Amino acid sequence: MAKKARTGHHRHQDSERAMVKNTAAEARAKAAVRDVQSVAAKTRGMQQKAQAKRG
Repeated sequence: MAKKARTGHHRHQDSERAMVKNTAAEARAKAAVRDVQSVAAKTRGMQQKAQAKRG
């Protein structure tokens, strides 16, 4: 009986750890997407500036 109770406890800890990992991974993924979007916006702005100078 004691073993069963202990395993249940560990399972709970594992799921909590997995949830923490997931949120961290999600946060990293969101940050990466944000970075890519901002870089794309910057390059778009730079291209528009260059074109305005040429035009």
